[in-house]
Amino acid sequence: MKRNSSDSGAGRENLWPPEARWLHAGIAVGVTIQLFSSLWMTPDWQHADYASFTQLLFSFHAWVGLTTALFLLWQWLWIATSARVRQQFFPLTGPWQPVFNDLRLLLHGKLQSPGPASGLAALIHGLGLLLVSWMALTGTIIFFFLPQGGTPPGAVLQTLIPLHKALSNLVWAYWIGHVGMFAVHLLRRDRILDIFRLGS
Repeated sequence: MKRNSSDSGAGRENLWPPEARWLHAGIAVGVTIQLFSSLWMTPDWQHADYASFTQLLFSFHAWVGLTTALFLLWQWLWIATSARVRQQFFPLTGPWQPVFNDLRLLLHGKLQSPGPASGLAALIHGLGLLLVSWMALTGTIIFFFLPQGGTPPGAVLQTLIPLHKALSNLVWAYWIGHVGMFAVHLLRRDRILDIFRLGS
């Protein structure tokens, strides 16, 4: 891949607004913890009895999930109140030209410079946001329907568990692709690190 821009201007104004950086940090960290904790946790759908480390990990997974859901709610409120952000993530009525331009660059072995703008990256972010929001929504409902005191799991819980698990592999694919593209931008010395600078 050819380089399009440089990260040498560290003193320049940050590419992303503060709200975008905090939202990215909260959602990215939360989703990462959720994915890796799910590899070792032992869900106990029968009763809330966390007697082992893997069951405690399940409890940790649940609480981090709730925190991530709050960041996602903040993200959706921002989208709802900002036409610019809404158009970047979900260009349902266009313009589609930035997406097509990015696809043409990819066909020629180039990448668009990172930043908060319409295009292929923003569209993929929007689709990823829908994906993790589904996981957060189903996970949050599951949390509040977990049996307490040895009561058996109800019908709502039995229905939601497979729905929550159904898209987990897609979330893994999105996470791997996301980290992979970050690494590519980092190797090109693009200003991708700006998204991680939470200060001014």
